[in-house]
Amino acid sequence: MPVFNVVFWSLVVTLGTLYIGYYLLCLYLSEKKSLKIEKDPKFAPKISIIIPAWNEEKTIEGKIKNTLELNYPKTPEIIVIDDGTDDKTNEIARKFKGVKLITQKQRTGKAVALNRVFKLCKGDLVLITDADSRLEKDVLLKSVPYFSDKSVGAITGRQSIPNASETTTTKIEKNYRNFFYLIRQAESILDSTFIFDGPFMIIRRDLLEDIHGDSVADDSEIALRVRKKGYRTLSLKGVNYIEYASRKIKDRTKRKQRRAQGLIQIMTRFFGTFFLNPKYGWFGMFIFPVEFFMHVISPILILMVILTIPFLPLNLIGLISALILLILLIPKSRSIFLTFIHSQYACLKGMVGYFLKGPSNKWEQITDTRRYEEGV
Repeated sequence: MPVFNVVFWSLVVTLGTLYIGYYLLCLYLSEKKSLKIEKDPKFAPKISIIIPAWNEEKTIEGKIKNTLELNYPKTPEIIVIDDGTDDKTNEIARKFKGVKLITQKQRTGKAVALNRVFKLCKGDLVLITDADSRLEKDVLLKSVPYFSDKSVGAITGRQSIPNASETTTTKIEKNYRNFFYLIRQAESILDSTFIFDGPFMIIRRDLLEDIHGDSVADDSEIALRVRKKGYRTLSLKGVNYIEYASRKIKDRTKRKQRRAQGLIQIMTRFFGTFFLNPKYGWFGMFIFPVEFFMHVISPILILMVILTIPFLPLNLIGLISALILLILLIPKSRSIFLTFIHSQYACLKGMVGYFLKGPSNKWEQITDTRRYEEGV
């Protein structure tokens, strides 16, 4: 068998085994198992809510109003941390009594801003939530009781996309999120997940510590630091935040590219701590290694698959072309295929940018998703 045939089939079998196998395992865990957590529905410690903001004049008023409307037995501490904004964000935030505004003269990045405000929080729990997202009114009542279990160190929620059917790109994001949360739920059942959602995450205050100032995936770095201390980090089903998806493919690519850079950054930094480390149980021996493979190794292998195709026998190239055409003709399979390919492309592009230019914690704002004023 020619060498390119061997390389091609070896890569296809490796990737297929990983993705299909991990999907089936996650599907089984999600449907047959549940989180082993003892919740006390009356558990209601004091909570601090941090809203990081940079040029959020379109969203900050709605965000603060949404935060003030959350159902919770105790009045939360609300802190808006501005990162050197040059629009009317601060002017709008100052109108709200009971909301603390912390300003910075210049933009330093979200991670640096968070490090500053962590030291000022007075709550037993700290909620971090992005300015362009909304929280369901009962989100605290649904999520905080999990912290009555002393093994839980941090939790995150799930994105509800109000414009999921608006464009092909938003449909791709919806499909991606369905697969994404299936994995996050299964990882949480098995042990922990570290891929957190910045729009909604809660952490025990006494577990917070400074994160790297150049961190791009600050949410996931916080989760890894909590797991390193021996606590579980969970993604909760039914705990939702609302955030619009990008309508344009170029904007989705930018977001996924930035996210890929952030995850590569933290996984390489924490590689020695977690990779195949039995101290962290299933997380160290299985979850972290698989996530490392999917985000760092897999995009490279998929590129290699594509590059070997021109060197394959013509009959095999024809078979592959026919199979791809068949996949594209069936709406359901087309949607899954496009979602997977675009996500891998964004990861690969993010990886190239990471190693050639390095990550940047001051990203370009995607204005397309900042539609707070439109309602849900």
